[in-house]
Amino acid sequence: MLESIARLIFEILQPSAQLVILLLIVLALLAAGQRRWGLRALALWVFLFLLYGNPFLAGTLVDRLQDRHPVLTEEGIAELQAEAVDNPVYIIVLGAGHTPDPRLKPSQMLTSSVTMRLVEAIRVHRQLPGSRLVTSASAVHGTYSQAEALRDAAISLGVEPEAIHIQTDPENTCQEARAFVRDHGAGTRVVVATSARHMNRAMMLFEQQGALPVAAPTSYVRKRNPDRTFDAEDWLPSLEHIEDLESVIKEFVGYHWDKKRCQPVD
Repeated sequence: MLESIARLIFEILQPSAQLVILLLIVLALLAAGQRRWGLRALALWVFLFLLYGNPFLAGTLVDRLQDRHPVLTEEGIAELQAEAVDNPVYIIVLGAGHTPDPRLKPSQMLTSSVTMRLVEAIRVHRQLPGSRLVTSASAVHGTYSQAEALRDAAISLGVEPEAIHIQTDPENTCQEARAFVRDHGAGTRVVVATSARHMNRAMMLFEQQGALPVAAPTSYVRKRNPDRTFDAEDWLPSLEHIEDLESVIKEFVGYHWDKKRCQPVD
């Protein structure tokens, strides 16, 4: 109950929710004939929109979060291979949503974010002979879990079925880390394929549960093209920048929340 209330308060305090609530207040004040207070509230709305939606604040924070763990290069994969003399390296694809639409193939049921995570995991898997793929996440609706959809998508992309282990119970990253350690033991080396923004929290959770995680970030929301020319849109506030800012806030709060509540289970 308390956790649900905390989540509700968190959602209300998000920048987009603040802007919607404030806009409703503006409309209510103007409708009630309170023009002076309505204009003041409108000025506050404009200020907050310019603050939350400016590209510099969101861009700086997203870049700092994404860049905490570098891309897993061929050299890094080779080092993993050198370490994996007796024990296989596991590569886990963290869940990020799917829709079990019976008209679609498993790879088409996945969200774009989890699809990129799967692609990254398969890239690493193919360069690590003997490695095993772990697909994860439960079914939100129905019985066809995201772990199963990821498994079937991986098989359709050429991964051998016997090289895949599934975790069909986890509903969040904390549970995914716990399930992995439960199934494969503490001290097991695991490559974590997840979104770059989420990687810092994921690494903390796997370490906290006793695994030895290696970061394989993907699904970058901000990419730098050195050849790109100046575009005025990059300097204007937008809803996209507000969405980026909210993702950073979510990861910051989630990191500290999970660090406290996601303790190892004996």
